Amino acid sequence: MAKDLWDEIKDLFKTDSQRDEERRKEVGDALEKEKSILEQLAALDKEYKDSLPKEEEVDLEKLFPSELGLKELTYDAESNDSIEARASQENEYGKMQALNALNEKYASQTSALNDSKRQAGQTLHDSYRQLEKLYDDLRKRTENDVLKRGLARSSIATSQLSDLDVAKLAGAAELQKSYGATVNDINGRINELEAGRDIALQELDLKYATELTQRIEELKAERDKTVLEYEKYNANVRKQNEEYARKRESDVEEYLKTREENKRKAEEEQAELEKKYGYTGDKHDNYAKRYDIAYEFYSSLSPEIAAEALAASPNMKYYLGAYYDKLMKALENAASHSSKKIIY
Repeated sequence: MAKDLWDEIKDLFKTDSQRDEERRKEVGDALEKEKSILEQLAALDKEYKDSLPKEEEVDLEKLFPSELGLKELTYDAESNDSIEARASQENEYGKMQALNALNEKYASQTSALNDSKRQAGQTLHDSYRQLEKLYDDLRKRTENDVLKRGLARSSIATSQLSDLDVAKLAGAAELQKSYGATVNDINGRINELEAGRDIALQELDLKYATELTQRIEELKAERDKTVLEYEKYNANVRKQNEEYARKRESDVEEYLKTREENKRKAEEEQAELEKKYGYTGDKHDNYAKRYDIAYEFYSSLSPEIAAEALAASPNMKYYLGAYYDKLMKALENAASHSSKKIIY
């Protein structure tokens, strides 16, 4: 609102500090009144932003997957007790098979020798029968011969029959001697087999005891080797995942930085074009409405402080955009025309 003549005359007699204080107060009052139009400007700003195409959301997970895809492997290492129990079971099974084979071998050989003994006994029995039959036949022929010759009761007959009995006994003794030698030989071979079996059993025990110790050490070595291989693999996986995570963080940061920079450049270029050629389309219509609201408000203020109040506003540059300078020039021109009034 323009000052009347009397107000202008009174201003001539005020000090500079009084004038500055009054201007600060007037500007402060203007900024307070400005709040009455901020809601309208905010509504227009929202209306314009809602009309803009939605900014495409960036799928960072798709562009830069958070996981490399490498996973650590789990290995359930077998305990020493479990290894020893497993090796003992394997060893016992192998030993049992070897023992059974050994026993079968010696049992078969011993059985064959015992069969030979039984066969020798049968042979002796058959030989006895044959010897008995032979000497019975010889005795009958001798008795018949001495009868024919009339010597049945002679010393000749007695001597011949006695010789046959001696020969029979000698033959039986020879058969028994041969049988005894055969049996002794077989028994000796059986004793040798039993001694060999005892030695083989001792060697078997020693062999499998040694193999058990070796097998336990082999299984432990295999387990420890596998544990180291898993640890090496997992350490490499962790290293690759950590390197990937660091690189991904750097890549995402660089990508967002570049994207923001491109967006800023595009906005600056757009702002330059709009500054040169003005707003167009819906944006022009929207900001024209903002300008009209702001122009109406600031034009209602005293021309002497309107431009200063606009400059002091924390909101108008944002809401008016390129129209801010236009409004500022309009207010400055109004202030300039007001200051040229002549006081009579």
